[in-house]
Amino acid sequence: MEFPKRNVLLNPGPATTTDSVKAALVISDICPRERSFCDLYADVRRRLAALAGDPEQVVAIPVVGSGTTVLEAGLVSLIPSSGRVLILDNGDYGTRLAAIAAAHGIDHRRIELGWGQPIDFEVLEAVLAEEDGKATHLFAIHHETSSGLLNPLDKIVETAHRHGLKLMLDAMSSFAAMPIEVGAHAVDMLFSSSNKCVQGMAGLGIAITTRGLLDEVRPTARRCYVLDLVAEHDHLEKTGQSRFTVPPQVVSALHQALVELEVEGVEARQKRYQESMRTLTAGLTALGFEFLLEDRDQSRILVAIREPVGGWYDFDRMHDALDAEGFTIYPGKPGAEPTFRLAVLGAIDARDIEAFLGALGRYLESVKGSA
Repeated sequence: MEFPKRNVLLNPGPATTTDSVKAALVISDICPRERSFCDLYADVRRRLAALAGDPEQVVAIPVVGSGTTVLEAGLVSLIPSSGRVLILDNGDYGTRLAAIAAAHGIDHRRIELGWGQPIDFEVLEAVLAEEDGKATHLFAIHHETSSGLLNPLDKIVETAHRHGLKLMLDAMSSFAAMPIEVGAHAVDMLFSSSNKCVQGMAGLGIAITTRGLLDEVRPTARRCYVLDLVAEHDHLEKTGQSRFTVPPQVVSALHQALVELEVEGVEARQKRYQESMRTLTAGLTALGFEFLLEDRDQSRILVAIREPVGGWYDFDRMHDALDAEGFTIYPGKPGAEPTFRLAVLGAIDARDIEAFLGALGRYLESVKGSA
């Protein structure tokens, strides 16, 4: 099979994939109701669950759509009508969760911590004291890719459970790059995606939770039909089939990506990303760039870079020049100050980062020399 030119994607997903994952897209046409496909889908679900806990207790529920789709599914189907969710907001994705909750009339409170600001646990403790007896869930972002901020998961878990709250976690860009446990004394509900650190193709959201939690919410009338994670889980368990059509090619690629993840291992993948980030930040520093966050708050997966001041700087021009050399960079989110962002997730390594830094250095010489 002849593969297209390899691009190094430095955006925070979809990620660069291996040729073997791309090859797994090319399968015989198959109806997703066929037993052979159902067996493949069941194995994908088992492998996903095993990344977060014991597959006898932990279940994975794929949802066709983007990562945001599965976040919405979690909010509308896993919080009972009597529930109240507190949303930790220190970036764009916390803000988005609050907007989804508001759109569905879900009882919630947005805890505004400041864009790109680490969690102030004294402030959080004060809010949780006020919410004692009212709130039932806490929803947090693990890796806030709008800024590159990594929120401290162990402390969030401890705080949520000490206050009797179930913890829902947006782990879009941390799952499969960092060990995350789902279970009674860990994260209660995790949401991620088939691309990003899993290194599959875009097209499937992933919810991972426990059988016990599904048993708790099953009697409760939910707010949706298509996005009902409990109904989807129960139908998968009973028939082996999704209630609705899933894309067999994307599932096949996800299965291959999970096989490759098991071979590499989550800890080894994390180390590879960290080495790429060390190479990237050292190179950017040498080129004169400044970072938005302090090093202690960085995720080691994505870094937000302050936009340089100077007539030579134009993000779109820089993007197009680097894209011509096979490197994709990403603009910043509206936040505390203008930035652009670079991520190291996906099937890339420090050698790719060194090649990118070479291309960036050549571009800077050309534009600064002509300014």
